[in-house]
Amino acid sequence: MTNPQHSAPILVTGATGYIASWVIKNLLEQGHTVHATVRDLNKKPSFAHLDKIAAETKGTLKLFKANLLEANSFDEAMQG
Repeated sequence: MTNPQHSAPILVTGATGYIASWVIKNLLEQGHTVHATVRDLNKKPSFAHLDKIAAETKGTLKLFKANLLEANSFDEAMQG
């Protein structure tokens, strides 16, 4: 992976998935800001592992609600 600019956030969609979780973990360990999308922010158990990883790393995790079936739902997560 090339070395992206650390100040720009990196968007990872489908954050609760197995592969996405590992990608997020690696990015956070490298100190990146990660914008991660989940279908429902109220289902905290499904992404609690991501919050734990974020607390133990030097990166920043920001979670956003997004769904492919909802128009423009990814717009906020893509800012920056």
